Amino acid sequence: MPFALESEMTKPVRRWLGRQGLLIKAEFGLPWGICDLVALSFDESRVAKRMAFQQHRPIGPMQRVELLRLIPDQETGRTITFNRLRAFTQGALFGSDLDHELRTLIANRFVIPCKNGSLQKRNGWAPMHDRIVAVELKLSRVSEALAQAVSNRAFATESYIALPMKVAKRFTDSARYSQFRTAGIGVLGVTPISCRVISQASETIEPDVTLQMHCVERFWRTRGNSSSTAERRVRAF
Repeated sequence: MPFALESEMTKPVRRWLGRQGLLIKAEFGLPWGICDLVALSFDESRVAKRMAFQQHRPIGPMQRVELLRLIPDQETGRTITFNRLRAFTQGALFGSDLDHELRTLIANRFVIPCKNGSLQKRNGWAPMHDRIVAVELKLSRVSEALAQAVSNRAFATESYIALPMKVAKRFTDSARYSQFRTAGIGVLGVTPISCRVISQASETIEPDVTLQMHCVERFWRTRGNSSSTAERRVRAF
């Protein structure tokens, strides 16, 4: 086996992601654990629309993302009152923090207070990504990798497991591979100098929209910054 440690596969996989023009974060924190590599590309037309609204800051924690999603878009002409919003959430998500979360969204230009005291959001740019690619690096333990990669489909548009090239080819020729194919998980074959798609991941059709948006916001926070491609732990849960 050409690799002694899973981390030794990081560089060739990063190069593969980088050649596709993707921003990359390593050791990406998620509610169920750490994903080795997550990569993203922004839809620049949607980025431009958000910038036109002067929404430069990231939305923030996942509960704030969820709150924003509950407020009607300005483009729909609909509104929601504060009391109805509180009743609708029943305090389950925000508790006493609801006032603070709303003030933050208003200050950062995501939410507009209307004359009658109701609320709308300025959006029209979500979702902001073209692609989100999640990659789990594994030398073996394929069943464990499958469970992790399936979980990653909750936010990623494409989810892969990266294996040493010989292991990847042997695995995709085996009967067990049907589990991966059914789950839509792709397989990458890795050598010390290359990374190649052995089996293409299928696109996630029904992601967890709140979690996905929160993950995109973590890339927004470092957009245009070299730290967005740094190999460091990215925790937010």
